[in-house]
Amino acid sequence: MAGASYEVVEKMLEPMLVAGVGMKGKYSDCGKGFARIGRSMGSRIRGKPFMLHHEREYHEDDANYEVCMPVCAGKPIEGISVRELEGGRCVSLMHKGPYNELGRSYAKIFEFMHDKEYEWLTPTREIYHKGPGMIFKGNPRNYLTEIQVLIRPANPTP
Repeated sequence: MAGASYEVVEKMLEPMLVAGVGMKGKYSDCGKGFARIGRSMGSRIRGKPFMLHHEREYHEDDANYEVCMPVCAGKPIEGISVRELEGGRCVSLMHKGPYNELGRSYAKIFEFMHDKEYEWLTPTREIYHKGPGMIFKGNPRNYLTEIQVLIRPANPTP
């Protein structure tokens, strides 16, 4: 991704219309949810796939997460919600490398938030800018995943 700094940055996220599938289980099963959205929403998809993590801890086998894709329009379909995902102030970090190394990038982003005394809000987001394709896995060392964590100052000034 041109211009990626691989450093923690602060930015504003705009609200967006998304199609999502709630999932419980292994993170590696997310492809099934993305495929379902792709088949159902097709030409209405308007951006990169991403995952929302609704829990504050990593769960190996029983994670509670949602796979999403931005859409321009759509109505809920059985098993797929369509709703506006709220925006807000966030900290963001571009991670380059395999998914099993995301932990080091999360550590960096949480250290940044701790230093700034930010409270973090769930769900956290992982946007998949470059990853495995439908046919070829690609090189995991070149995967690009953006981590976004919505924040608010721990002691907001009135």
